[in-house]
Amino acid sequence: MQPFASDWDRVSVQQAEQWNWLAVEIAEIRRCAEAGDQAHDRLALILLDHLVEVVVGREVNAQLAFQIADSVIEEMREFRNSGGQLDEKLSRLVDEHVGPDLRKAMDDHLREKTKFLMQRGVLTAQEREVLDQLHQYRNAAYHRDTLEPDLIADLVLAYRVLADELVSRHKPIAYTMASSNPAPVVTPQQLQGQLVEGIDVDVKAMARRFRDHAVKRVQAVHAAVAIAQQLLGVNSSGEPDASLPDDDMARMLAGLHDASKQLPSWRKQAEGLQSKTSSLTGLMIPFINLDRALSRIEPSVRRLDMILDWWEQRRIDELRGK
Repeated sequence: MQPFASDWDRVSVQQAEQWNWLAVEIAEIRRCAEAGDQAHDRLALILLDHLVEVVVGREVNAQLAFQIADSVIEEMREFRNSGGQLDEKLSRLVDEHVGPDLRKAMDDHLREKTKFLMQRGVLTAQEREVLDQLHQYRNAAYHRDTLEPDLIADLVLAYRVLADELVSRHKPIAYTMASSNPAPVVTPQQLQGQLVEGIDVDVKAMARRFRDHAVKRVQAVHAAVAIAQQLLGVNSSGEPDASLPDDDMARMLAGLHDASKQLPSWRKQAEGLQSKTSSLTGLMIPFINLDRALSRIEPSVRRLDMILDWWEQRRIDELRGK
């Protein structure tokens, strides 16, 4: 056996039940998500991301725990490389063996874990992409504070649904561990449904919410593009004034002007989200794709807004004689 999860071989494993504290975390996620304010939504998103990392890590551990030891695999690999013949089953075990370098990479990065679970058929490609992007949204909300406030509650709802699915399908190596706590031992099956208890998981309603958010962002880009074209002196042929200096400001405005070619496609994608009601992942994938496209131009939109605010403040100051 080659334990993977960092908490599998801890000294206190015989005195601590591994799932009770996840039940406490789920209860805290529900409390935060139901508080109805941005601060609690951010905390719920962070806790959900941690919960998913734990469950995904333990699923990887369950997949790896009974593979052949590294030393034995290395002996078989050397035997095969020297011209020896292994039967098909043993040769496949050598080829599919997860060595220490990859195990270390999976221990450090969620994306490596989800890639492995997708290869093992535990996750679909769509689920993996959504989970990896939700992890990036968590980083945007926590480390960088760049996530739009009105999006966080919708992401929390989507994450709760996906996390509950992960918990319900997880098959741990051992369901219970010895515990000195007289309270009943929790199993992952008992956690199933708790994350979504009391909420209406209506994909149509969620599609409308993500559609409204996407449309609002596209409209903001459209407004910035119109201002940029005005400042650039774009003529009826779509060409900017050639006499403008080639500086950072002009290049930023030119980038916004170039985005005008993508606006019809972005509007169509945003409106189309309302029809993505077959599944949650079927909704999240096109939203994520649109989000990635908009995220490349939105820093320029925010910069232009800051410049316009500065110009407006200067104008007000001049009128006041400051």
